[in-house]
Amino acid sequence: MAADPPIIDEVLGPLPGAKYPYRLAKLHELVGQGLPASVISRLEKTLHLTAPQSARILAVSETSRKRFKQMPRKRLDSAVSDRIMRVISTISEAAEIFGDRAKAIGWFKTLSPALGDRQPIDLMTSDPGAKLVRDELNRIRYGHWA
Repeated sequence: MAADPPIIDEVLGPLPGAKYPYRLAKLHELVGQGLPASVISRLEKTLHLTAPQSARILAVSETSRKRFKQMPRKRLDSAVSDRIMRVISTISEAAEIFGDRAKAIGWFKTLSPALGDRQPIDLMTSDPGAKLVRDELNRIRYGHWA
């Protein structure tokens, strides 16, 4: 049985020959160019997001989200692209920690007392919120339960 592709590759598509640290440089370049709007559908499918959840994560209106999905070749602006990258890279990290992508996605959608009884995915709309989530993931990784 083949392993699931990494979440980043599933949402963005494979990055040929891109190994760390070159992979990070390529991801940075993609954000600067603007990701194609088609990644929104793949993000929603991979993470099992509803339209309102997706719009909230992208920090756009539901109307804008719908418009983006109708024009899959359109390039998203760098701010929306960066939010998508932030979410998928953090969930990829969680999948490594939990050893299972379904568990990681489930954790992202579960209220966390350590995060003020908020869902980790709801904190991913800002850098400070994402840092809170990554800090909690590191506590889980290293067994420092708060």
